[in-house]
Amino acid sequence: MVLFHPVILFIVQPDTRQLLNFFEAPWRARMAILGTLAFIAMIVTTIWRKPLNIPYEPWRFSHSTLSVLAVALGLGHALAVGNYLGLFWKAMLWSGFGLIALWLILYIRLVKPWLMIKTPYRVETVIPERGDVWTLVLRPLGHDGFRFQPGQFAWLTLNITPFRMREHPFSLSSSGDCPDRLEFGIKAVGDFTRTIKDVKPGTKAYLDGPYGVFTGDRYEDAAGFVLIAGGVGITPIMSMLVTAAERGDERPYLLIYSSKTWEDITYREKLDSLANKLKLTIVHVLRQPPDGWSGEQGYVDQALLARYIPARRGSQQYFICAAPVMMDKVAIALENLDVPVTHVHMEHYNLA
Repeated sequence: MVLFHPVILFIVQPDTRQLLNFFEAPWRARMAILGTLAFIAMIVTTIWRKPLNIPYEPWRFSHSTLSVLAVALGLGHALAVGNYLGLFWKAMLWSGFGLIALWLILYIRLVKPWLMIKTPYRVETVIPERGDVWTLVLRPLGHDGFRFQPGQFAWLTLNITPFRMREHPFSLSSSGDCPDRLEFGIKAVGDFTRTIKDVKPGTKAYLDGPYGVFTGDRYEDAAGFVLIAGGVGITPIMSMLVTAAERGDERPYLLIYSSKTWEDITYREKLDSLANKLKLTIVHVLRQPPDGWSGEQGYVDQALLARYIPARRGSQQYFICAAPVMMDKVAIALENLDVPVTHVHMEHYNLA
């Protein structure tokens, strides 16, 4: 609609094309041009961030900047033209929307970081796990921490002030009922995550959270849970299992976990221990199985799922966290197996 608006205008009123002459056009037209360019740049850099090789942190900063410019310049253009906002109450209404948006930006970037500084955390230790994953353990400093629903995530700022806008989202892997010890399972795949192994105990950290609806706590009436993970996607699912074990949950849990090799299975020993505390069935699926492997191998497909998921498929809740390709294929397979779409929940790694 933003792009069609000037196109239609140029067709109906051809003389308005002269407004494209940026240096001679009035300011209302200049704001329209700049706002539209900011809007297009924001969309392009978001949808094609990875193909354009834009690092995550610069993208987040540019995304915020471009969105503010697009909204502010668009509102300025509409008020200056006055065609639709000529009435005083309309101008005040849309100006109010703009001020609310500005306040939200100020709250997120100024007020919230100031509140986070008052509730710091410190790194207690960094634990190496299988699969090139590192568990970052945090303890609250001078406060009680926060409880969370197992499976949720938080934004982590490490060793810098939260005003720097360099927070990263990670799923919590510890028990949601233990606010005095928070753990994050982080795989070394990017510039920031590769530095986690070098973080020193005592390093200050700040958290913004918890967030997310990828949690079994929202489905207390579920007869059981089917958890499907790939690689580091086990992190939020680990939190669900640890919390369920501490609560003494007697419902059945089925974990189908895809890994590259036997040695790459993150939390392998911890999962075995949880199997002794829960009604937990673990199905490991290896893409490169060792000699003599008698378990499942290859990929998690419809045939494999059909062999393991319960016959009463509408009474379970299904949680999937893996690479996007695997999640898409598993979601289609579950639909073909008559699993209600309302019972399937997916957690993606990236915002963009």
